Amino acid sequence: MNVKVACVQMEPKLYDVKANIEKMCDFIHQVMDKDKDTDLIVFPELITSGYECGREFQNIAETAPGGESMKVIGELAKKYGTNIIYGFPERDENMKDVLYNSSVYINRNSEVSGIYRKVHLFDTEKSYFRAGCDFPVFDTDFGKIGVMICWDTAFPEVARSYSLKGADLLVVNTNWEKPYSEDWDLITRARAFDNCMYLVAANRIGTDRSLGFFGHSKIIDPIGKPIKELNEEVEGIISAQLDLDLPRRLRAEYYTFFRDRRPELYKSLVNLY
Repeated sequence: MNVKVACVQMEPKLYDVKANIEKMCDFIHQVMDKDKDTDLIVFPELITSGYECGREFQNIAETAPGGESMKVIGELAKKYGTNIIYGFPERDENMKDVLYNSSVYINRNSEVSGIYRKVHLFDTEKSYFRAGCDFPVFDTDFGKIGVMICWDTAFPEVARSYSLKGADLLVVNTNWEKPYSEDWDLITRARAFDNCMYLVAANRIGTDRSLGFFGHSKIIDPIGKPIKELNEEVEGIISAQLDLDLPRRLRAEYYTFFRDRRPELYKSLVNLY
């Protein structure tokens, strides 16, 4: 099955959820004006808020599925008949003081059809967010999606978990920071190759309080080769058409990682130290 995907590389305004949602909407209009058949639009991590919000996260976090960004973005998803995934600070519905660094999947009918909570928190995130504890697969009308947020991508176990659960596509929302662009370029290609899967990754640009971000949003093929990249530190859109049947053919022909696995020998990988 062929699917058309787009990555949005943008600079959010720190703390200003309203302005960020408006900019996201502008980009959605641009994507769909360029190709009305786009099936999936991917935005970066914490794109509604910015990254270095500190304690202000408590004031700007949203509760799913009724958050303001979900209402607004959901209306456009329905208008254009597309799927959208983006990062946002999430407030737990029951424990109001608990926040997560999350990604939301909104389907073509404007419904919140999935939430992924970042499992591997990085550095100061641990002061404001609770870590997620699951790798949910999002069911779409074109296939199954596994989502990673930023630092998750550095852990091969995450992408492999999704592939073993039957995911057809890996999506990454990230705020990967300067000067670690070589790390980012390496691990995104590696996670695609490790699992013989397409990977779609949106990174932001700009500077918050102290951290700067370099972009390098990318769409990568199942053997780790970039199809489209935006390696300049500018806002913009990249898009591509993906053949989701290709990974299955490649796995059957040469890239027989899953056929040749020896899981009975891998028990030490999950030992707790």
